[in-house]
Amino acid sequence: MKLNCPKLVCICFCFAIFFSTKAQTTSNKATSHFGYLDKGDSISFIFGEQQSITIGTTEVTLTIQRLDQIKQVNVAGEFNGWDNQNSLYQLVKINNHLYMITVSKHMLGKIGETKQFKFVLNHQYWIEPPVYALNKFTGKDGNTNLLVKL
Repeated sequence: MKLNCPKLVCICFCFAIFFSTKAQTTSNKATSHFGYLDKGDSISFIFGEQQSITIGTTEVTLTIQRLDQIKQVNVAGEFNGWDNQNSLYQLVKINNHLYMITVSKHMLGKIGETKQFKFVLNHQYWIEPPVYALNKFTGKDGNTNLLVKL
């Protein structure tokens, strides 16, 4: 069997470019809309995609042991009066590390508005937005929150 090396190299090169572009697209989407997916008439809040989190000024690596300590994840923001106890905004555990909830945009505010939010672990640990999140905002009060566009 005779291999045509230039064609093989071309196929490998195209394959590498395709997956490199796919990874960059996924990465850019994740960072510009960190913490949520816009599903048209609803928003899916997602927690657990990151390998580490920041609580206050302390960075915590999400090891298996740390993930086991997470009993509940809520989303709190301008849309629910920053209520970290509200069961309507409690995320559901999808797998060992991923939590998600889908909420109608009408429950969050008016279409076109931008709202601030944060994730809260076990009703007490407010998670700071990661440095690579492009959808974060620091207010005059010094608090940094994530932004979701409705």
